[in-house]
Amino acid sequence: MTQEELRPTGNPRAPEKLPLDFSAFHQLHRPRYVREAERCLRCRADAEEAVDEAFVQLAREWPQILRAENPAAYAWRVMKNRVVDHARARGRRATLMDTAVFETVTLQGAEDAFEVIEQNLRLFHAISALPERQQDVIRLRYCEGYDTAEVAHELGITEAGVRSIERYARHRLREIYTSCAEEEAERS
Repeated sequence: MTQEELRPTGNPRAPEKLPLDFSAFHQLHRPRYVREAERCLRCRADAEEAVDEAFVQLAREWPQILRAENPAAYAWRVMKNRVVDHARARGRRATLMDTAVFETVTLQGAEDAFEVIEQNLRLFHAISALPERQQDVIRLRYCEGYDTAEVAHELGITEAGVRSIERYARHRLREIYTSCAEEEAERS
């Protein structure tokens, strides 16, 4: 990220020089942020633009962000908000789970691919009913394949926090699945 990118409209509030720690943060997180944004926006160019906008905001606020309790979590939130804003500005809705259902490896070699898709749609619908932090943990762990340490790093929380959130999310998903199964049984 260059100074020119930070001052797309000549903003005098932009820092004169990018701090080394910000440059390292940018280099480390941008590829993952772009993948997440692309999954939500379904367009690489839009994803890169949204993530770059997020990093411009982060660069401008970097000294304050470093004083925050959890800078990585703050940056994650900024990126997600920029993705949603980017989608809205284009008259679309950012999708979090819709495309993941068709990318699942369980479709490969499945005897009844339609049944697998149906089950995955139910799963992703259930995931969308979770609180946002639980959605993030489940999506990163099971859709992106991150391990606990990578999720903790990405979201700026402890590994114990990831395990706890994952445990609550999985419990909630079981509850949702049970109630959906009961409703389907009643309709049959």
